[in-house]
Amino acid sequence: MQSNNDPSNSAQVSRKSVLAVVLVYAIFAASWILVSDQLVHHVFKDPDQLTLASMLKGWVYVLVTSLLLYGLMRRWFGRNSEPQTVPQAPRSHWLSLGLLIVAILALMAASAALTIEQHTQEEFGRLQAVAGLKSRQISDWLTERRGDADFIQTSEFIIDLYHRWQIDGDLQSAERLQSRLEQFRKSWGVTAISLLRPDGERLWRSAKAPATLLPELLKLTELSTKSRQIQLVNPYRDDSGRVLLDLVVPLTAQPVAAPLIVLHIDLSEWLFPVLESWPVASGSGETLLFRRAGDEILYLNRLRFRPDAAASLRLPLNTPNLLAGKALQSPVSLDNILEAKDYRNVSVIGLVQAISGTDWLLLTKLDKVEIYSKARSEVVWIVCVGSLTIFIVCAGFYLLRQSQSLALATAVQKAQAERLRALDLLAAISDLSVDAIYAKDLDGRYILFNTAAANFVGKPVEEVIGQDDSALFPPHQAEHLKEFSRRVMAENITLTEEETLDTQFGSRTFLTTKGPLCDANGKTIGVFGISRDITERKQAELKLRESEARFRGLVEQSLAGIYIIQDARFVYVNPGFARIFGYQRTEDIIDGKTVADLVCPQDRQMVLENLRRRIDGEIEDLNYRFEGLHHNGQSIDVEVHGRSFDYKNRPAVIGFILDVSARKAAEDQLNLQAAELKARNDELERFNRAMVGRELDMVNLKQQVNELSAQLGRQAPYTLAFLSTQSESAVGHDFAEVHTESGLDPLKPDGISVSNADGLMGGDTSVAEEDRL
Repeated sequence: MQSNNDPSNSAQVSRKSVLAVVLVYAIFAASWILVSDQLVHHVFKDPDQLTLASMLKGWVYVLVTSLLLYGLMRRWFGRNSEPQTVPQAPRSHWLSLGLLIVAILALMAASAALTIEQHTQEEFGRLQAVAGLKSRQISDWLTERRGDADFIQTSEFIIDLYHRWQIDGDLQSAERLQSRLEQFRKSWGVTAISLLRPDGERLWRSAKAPATLLPELLKLTELSTKSRQIQLVNPYRDDSGRVLLDLVVPLTAQPVAAPLIVLHIDLSEWLFPVLESWPVASGSGETLLFRRAGDEILYLNRLRFRPDAAASLRLPLNTPNLLAGKALQSPVSLDNILEAKDYRNVSVIGLVQAISGTDWLLLTKLDKVEIYSKARSEVVWIVCVGSLTIFIVCAGFYLLRQSQSLALATAVQKAQAERLRALDLLAAISDLSVDAIYAKDLDGRYILFNTAAANFVGKPVEEVIGQDDSALFPPHQAEHLKEFSRRVMAENITLTEEETLDTQFGSRTFLTTKGPLCDANGKTIGVFGISRDITERKQAELKLRESEARFRGLVEQSLAGIYIIQDARFVYVNPGFARIFGYQRTEDIIDGKTVADLVCPQDRQMVLENLRRRIDGEIEDLNYRFEGLHHNGQSIDVEVHGRSFDYKNRPAVIGFILDVSARKAAEDQLNLQAAELKARNDELERFNRAMVGRELDMVNLKQQVNELSAQLGRQAPYTLAFLSTQSESAVGHDFAEVHTESGLDPLKPDGISVSNADGLMGGDTSVAEEDRL
C-alpha cells in the first residue's frame, strides 16, 4: 500500500483535481451564459437598466466563479494538508481593519454624493442654456409682433380708408381696407384681425377671428383709446378653445377718437411648438410659461403632462413647495437654481426667468429622478469599486493571516506539488481567455497554445504543439516572430509591440507582450507570449486620424482667417489669417504678435474690451468690425466673429476674420452716388415747381385779357373752357388745348414742355397772344 506522500500518487491526484475544476467551471460558465442573458433581457427593457443589470451580472459571475474556484481548490489541494495552528490576531490588527473599512465606506458615500451633485450642476447648466435660448426666442417674437403693430398704428393709408368708409360712406374704401388688413394678416403670420370703433364696437373681423370679445379685451380697448398706446392682452381661450394672444393697436394717425385694430395670434402656431421642443433627449425636461393672476398661478402654454392646461390650469399661489410659487413670492430666486415640486407634485429642479415687456415668467425644469437615474451607473460603479476594495482589504488581511500558517509548512515536496497543480489550473483557465496565450521552448517550438490562439490560426491545439512559427504563418511573418522571441530571450527582458499576422479571419493586428520563461532556478527555458486582437481599435484610430487630417486641411486651406486667442495672444492662426495681415508665416503672428499689435490705435480699446467680455463670460459670441494693422503699416477694414470656449481647460476665444476693405470701399462709393442722385433730384423738383408757377401765371393773365375784351365788347381771344363746369370730356379737351397753347404736354406728369421752353421760360408771350388775336 502506497503512502500518501508517494510522488506518483500526488501527480495522479493533481491531474484529477485539475480536470474536476475545469469541468465544473466549464459547466457553470456555459449555464451562466445561456441563462443569465435571456433572464436579464426578459426582466429589463430600459437600455440604462439593461446596461446596469449586465454590469452587475458580470460582477456576480466573477464573485461566484471566484468562490467556486476557491472551494474546489481548497477541497482538492488541501485534502492532505495537516492542520496548522494559527496564532490569534492582535486586537490592534482588527481595529486597523475596521477603521480602514469605515474610511472606505465614507469615501464611497462622499464620492456618490459628489457624483450626484456634479450631475445636478451639469443639468442646471443645460437648463440655463435652454432658458436663455427660449427667453430670447420669445422676446424676439414679441418684439417682431410689436413692430408689426407699430407699423399699423402709424399707417395714414389705413386711417384714410377708414374715414372714407365711415364718414363718406364709400363701400369701395371699406373693401380696400379689409383687403389690405387681410394682406397684413397673411404676410405677418397673424391668425386673425378685428377692426373696432373708438368705443370698442367691432366693425369687421377676418376669418378665424373670435366670435365674441372678452371683457378684459374691451377694458384694454378703452385704455388703449385713452392712452393711444399699444396694449398686450395676455393669453386666453376663445369660444372655440383656441389659446390666443391679442395686440390692441390704436391708429394714432387719427387726431381724436381713433379706431382700433386687434391682432389675434394663435399661440399653437409658433409659441407652443417652440416651448415644447427640448434640445436633447429627456424623459421629463419641460419649458412652460406662467404668470400671476391675483392669488393664483395661471399656466399659459400646453404642459408636457397636461396638454389641456394652456390658459386654463390655475394653482393657488400659496401651494406648499410649488416651484412657480417660490419664483413669484421671491424675486431673488430668478435666474437661480430652485428645488421644489411642479404642478404634478413631483420633485424637480428648475430655473425661472422673466420675459421682458410682459408679466410672464419662463420656467425650465427637470425631474430629480432623471438626474439620479443618469448618475445611477456611476454610483453603482463607485459602490462596486468600494466593495471590491473592501473585499481586497479583507482578502489581504486574510492572506496576511494565512501567511502565518504557510510559514509553518514543513513539507517542501507537498508545496511543490501544490504549485504544479496551481500552474495546471491556470493553464486550464487560460483556455477560456479571449487573448492568445502561448509559450515556446528554446528552439521556438510551441509547448503551450490556448484555445483562443488555436482559433486564430484555425488549427487544433494538438497540431500546433511541437511546431514552430513556420508551420502557422507566411515565411516573412514567421521569421519576424522568431527574431522577436530570440531578442526577448537574449536580452532577458519583457517587450510589447504590435504585430500584423494572417489568420483564418484575415489580416489581424495584435498587441503582443513577450517575456522570458524561466525555471525554478531562474534559468531561461523559453519564451511566453500574450497577444490581444486590437484590429478594431486600430481601424478606429485610423479613421480618427483621417478625419483630423481632413479637418486640418479644410482649416489650413480656408480663405477666411481662423484664430484662437488666449491671454490676449494668438495660440493658433491659419495661413488665411496670416495672408489678411500680410505675414508670410503663421509663426510670425503666433510667436511674436499680440492682439493689440494687429489693431489700429483708435480701435484697440474696443477690441480688447470685446475680448475681455467674452473671456469673462459676459457674452458668448460677438460679430463686429474694426481697423486692423497690416504688416506694411497700412490699415485694413476687417470683420471678425468669435465666441468663447475652453482651450486646454482655460478660457479662450475662437473665431474667423474677413478682409472687408473692398466691400467697405464699395459701400462708401454707393453712399456717395446716392447723395449725388438726391441732390440732382432736389434740383429737378425745384425746377418743376418754378415751371408750374409760371404756367399758372399765364392762365391768370389770359383770364384778365378775356375780361378786358368783354368790357370792350369784343370776343374773348382765349378759350378757357376747363375753368367752367362743362362735361368731363369737354374739360379734358380744353385742358389739353390750353396746355398745348402754353407749351405744356398734358401727358407728362410734371406738366413741362421742353419744346416751348424758350418762349415760356424766357417770359415772351407775344407770339401766343398774336396767334389768338
